[in-house]
Amino acid sequence: MKLYVLFALLAGYCSAKIKLEFVQGLWRHGERSALVDLYPIYEDDWVYGGGGLGELTGKGMGEMNELGRLFRKRYVNELHFLQPKYVSREVYIRSTDLNRTIISANSLAYGFFPPSLYDVPDVDYPFKPFKWQPGLTFVPIHVDGPDQCAAAQNCPCPRYDILQSEMLKLPEVLPKFQQVVLLNRQVAAYYNKTSGVDTFYEYPDTWKCQRAYFNTTLYQKFPWYNEQLYRQSQLVYAPVKGFLEGNFADSSVVNGVDIGHEMRVLNCSAQSNCSSYLKKLKFYGYSFHDNNVYAALVALGIPQLTNTDDGWPAYASGILLEFYRDTETNDNFFKVLYRESDDTEIVDVTNQVPICNGTSLCPLSALQTLAQTLKPLPDITTLCNSPVF
Repeated sequence: MKLYVLFALLAGYCSAKIKLEFVQGLWRHGERSALVDLYPIYEDDWVYGGGGLGELTGKGMGEMNELGRLFRKRYVNELHFLQPKYVSREVYIRSTDLNRTIISANSLAYGFFPPSLYDVPDVDYPFKPFKWQPGLTFVPIHVDGPDQCAAAQNCPCPRYDILQSEMLKLPEVLPKFQQVVLLNRQVAAYYNKTSGVDTFYEYPDTWKCQRAYFNTTLYQKFPWYNEQLYRQSQLVYAPVKGFLEGNFADSSVVNGVDIGHEMRVLNCSAQSNCSSYLKKLKFYGYSFHDNNVYAALVALGIPQLTNTDDGWPAYASGILLEFYRDTETNDNFFKVLYRESDDTEIVDVTNQVPICNGTSLCPLSALQTLAQTLKPLPDITTLCNSPVF
C-alpha cells in the first residue's frame, strides 16, 4: 500500500512538472465531390456542399465537426489547455485557398468551440436570439494567398518536376510506374480514350468519390466495372504516390543526388509567419490536403500509419505535434499524435517515430535536427529554380 501511494505521488509529480505549451496540428479536409468530370457523372450531378467539383459534402462537414469535437475533448475538457470558448490569442487556424479546406476548417472550429453557455451575449455574439443562435461565435480562418504554397508540389517548382522524371531511373520505381501505365491503357480503352493514356490518372480518385453517391449508376453504365478493378486502381497507384512524397524503401540516389531527400525537402517547405502575435498562441492548425498530411508522415518516418488502399491519408485524418517543457530543468520535448480516419480516435504514436527511439516523450532536439535536414537552402524559391545536376 505504501509503495502504491509512493508511485502515485511520483506520477503526479512528473505530470505536474511537464507542461504542455504549444500544439501544432494539420489535417486533411473531409469527404468531397470528384475533382473532374468522368462519364457518367458530371459537375451538375454533384449538388453537395453548394454544388460543383471538389466541394465538401455534408458528410465531410460532419467528419470535420467530429474531429473538432475530439480536439475539444483533449485540449479543453481533459488537459484544460485551452479555454472553453474561442480566444484569439490562443488559437489560429489556417487553410489553403479552396472551398473544401476552408469549409472543413469552419466545420472543425464549430466542433472545437460550439455554441455554449461559456459565450457571453453582446460580448462574444450579438444578443438577439430571434436573429442569432445563442452562443454561436465565429473562429477566423486565415486563407493562404498564391505566394503561400502549402507544399512545393502544389506550386511551380521546376526542380521538383525534374526529380519526378529522374526517379524513373531507380530500380524500385520503374516497375511500379509500368504497372500504372498498363492499367491506364486498360481503363482508357473502356472510356474510348485515345490520347494521354499513359498519364490517365484521374479515374482512381474520381471513382472513389463517385462510388460514395453513384455506385449503382456506375454498375448500370459500365459492364466492365467491378469492385476488383476499383481496388486494383487504388493499390496500383499507392506506391507511386509514396514516391512523389519521397517515400522510398531502397536507395533513391541518382547520379549523386538523393531524390527521396530532395522531395522530402520540397514537400515540407510550408511557409509560416512568426510574428510576435503568433508566438503567443497555444494552438496553430492547418486545414490541408492528403498529400500535405502524407508529406509530414513521411518526414517523421511513419507513412505506414495511413493504412488505406491508395496509400494516402483518409478524409478527416490529421497529425498533432504537442510541445512540452520540463518546468524544473527547462528541457523541451514533443509528442506526435495521429488520427487515422473519420471513425477513429486520436492516438499517441510518439514511440513509433524513428527519431524518438521508442520514447513516450521525445527530445525537441531530435525534431530540430530533422527540421535542419529538411530545410530548403538557401530558400524554397531559389532551390526550386536550381538545376538538379
